[in-house]
Amino acid sequence: MAGSGRTTSTVDVAVVGGRVAGAALAARLARAGLRVAVYERAVEIGPTLSTHILHGTADLRAEGVYDDLVAAGVPPLPEVQVRLDELRLTFRHPHDPGLCPPRELLDNLLLERARAAGALVHLGQPVVGLLRVAGRVAGVEVADRDGRVRPVHARLVVGADGRSSPVARWVRAAQYLTFRSGRGQVWRYYRGKRLPRVLLWHRVGARLAHILPTGADEYYLCAQPPVGDPVDFRRSGPEALLPWVAQVSPEIAELASGGEPVGGLRRMSGYPCFFRQPYGPGWALAGDAGHAKDATIGHGITDALRNSAALAEALLSTWDDQRAQPDRLRHWAQRRDAAELANFWYSQELGDAAPVTPLRKAVFRGLGATGIRRLDEVMADKRAADTLLTATRLARGALSQVLAGVPVPAVAREAGDLLRLSLLRRKAFRERAAEAPSLSGELAGALR
Repeated sequence: MAGSGRTTSTVDVAVVGGRVAGAALAARLARAGLRVAVYERAVEIGPTLSTHILHGTADLRAEGVYDDLVAAGVPPLPEVQVRLDELRLTFRHPHDPGLCPPRELLDNLLLERARAAGALVHLGQPVVGLLRVAGRVAGVEVADRDGRVRPVHARLVVGADGRSSPVARWVRAAQYLTFRSGRGQVWRYYRGKRLPRVLLWHRVGARLAHILPTGADEYYLCAQPPVGDPVDFRRSGPEALLPWVAQVSPEIAELASGGEPVGGLRRMSGYPCFFRQPYGPGWALAGDAGHAKDATIGHGITDALRNSAALAEALLSTWDDQRAQPDRLRHWAQRRDAAELANFWYSQELGDAAPVTPLRKAVFRGLGATGIRRLDEVMADKRAADTLLTATRLARGALSQVLAGVPVPAVAREAGDLLRLSLLRRKAFRERAAEAPSLSGELAGALR
């Protein structure tokens, strides 16, 4: 998709970043009649690091792109198969299937929606700085393709520019509950083979792999090795991916075999996860710029769409009364934190480099029909994890371990450590602590 070709020196909202969060927000604001400009560093929107996973259709339908994605060949996925060591779970939701679109397809469709709504989309024109007036952000400095820097005045600047957001850095947005993922993400596209319409997510020990179809005869294979894994993908290269996956899941490796690789490996590791103060005088943060979970949970796209919609609602409700806007944004930020916190902690546990603890595994093994449905809803980002991993279920899991012959002191020690971690997390959130308590941090010795 080419840029709009038009430039302007004054807009209502300047959105920095044109992928999921920025494009969806721009479309909503432009449809409401605001003058919106999107500035994206990339000359064209291509693949990007992503789990690709959306476990339901509601957010895509709300943005008006679900039917376009299916028409482009992205298959709906009515089933998810999870393996946790010897434990296997299957989730089926034929009336609300998941979808795993290639990011360049999804992001470009969202940008087209923003353009159709009236937003000006500028590709290959990065924002290199902010304008300020009397301590308030008042616009952006944009580098045109010829290298010249021009000012664009705006009543609001929104940073939708990812985890390492320059906008967040320039406004010195406070960051809290920070931790780094305990595992990497390594993935590659393939084509030429039709996969069943199922998302497979398998974890054995500390290693994790998943595979999912992204098109009629296209698919995505992902390894999520723990930090310190013996295989170094930076040195071993793309041919190491399939043998590594085969050690985790011969089933996934068999599905992946026979396809033609498209491009090389894409990697990230040790990336930060956090909350950031998401607004201030003349600025706001959307998507991963404001809040980012561990990618292992696969909630990034869903979070970005949901929170951008909530931000748009907050802005539009007070656009004609700027004095009321800070209060409205404060409520929006509080609701964001409350809604995301439990699954943020759960993402930290999924991303930890250690194997799943015996007590946690006992809890999953003891899930009845209601619990399995709730686990499916947690994975789909429709339910908070603390409604699944309750004290009652932990107690039942502990009892099952004791009855199975696990020494009582060992069970009590792990249960006590999990309780202590829960209390530390509550305290850290209440105090907006810079660092998040972690399983691999101060409780590592007790939990392993």
